[in-house]
Amino acid sequence: MASATAFAVTQRLKLEPSPISRTRVSAVFSPVCRCDTKAANIEFALRAADRLRIAVRTDSGEVTVAQGFFRRGDVRVHWDGRDASGELVPDGIYYPLVHLERAGRTIDLPNPIRVDTIKPVIRLRSLRPRVFRPGTEKLTLAYTISEHAHALLLVDGKRRVFTSSKRLRYLLHWSGKVHGRAIKPGRHRLQLVAEDLAGNRSVPTAAVVVRVRRP
Repeated sequence: MASATAFAVTQRLKLEPSPISRTRVSAVFSPVCRCDTKAANIEFALRAADRLRIAVRTDSGEVTVAQGFFRRGDVRVHWDGRDASGELVPDGIYYPLVHLERAGRTIDLPNPIRVDTIKPVIRLRSLRPRVFRPGTEKLTLAYTISEHAHALLLVDGKRRVFTSSKRLRYLLHWSGKVHGRAIKPGRHRLQLVAEDLAGNRSVPTAAVVVRVRRP
């Protein structure tokens, strides 16, 4: 009889619409970076008002991210990458869940969260030419990165290029212009920095000097 009852409850739950939908969870983040991705976003739409406990499973047990009454509609909370004792968790994969008190259900969200605190390493392989005229020539920087990450070009310490590419090997091209205007003639220091998907930034490459001629 008990088995039949459990089976009936299971079948009923399968037929009922899920109490949450439109789940969006950060795939990767770095709790030690000074960036927009220093916390993981956990977002979903709640079908009916309920008392929730939103948590993340860690090696030391579940850490409660948010708890209380939530109205129907969009829910958005953040996890800072710490366990229940307040310590940063090791790099790895963690799983968010939602407990609904009124519905009497615990739902494991299908989106795991990866904690990544390791900085990438970027290497400048070549740069050409060392002397160029903005508008008529472009600088080409060949580089490699230790993991999939964006590359940033720093000119005299200021960011001038942020690549959309996350390839391990790539060619970065720069026209020598800032906001549509050629930079001043003379010598300029160039460096590359890598920013990975979690927001960790590499140590800048050693500076190389190029000479800009008048257009």
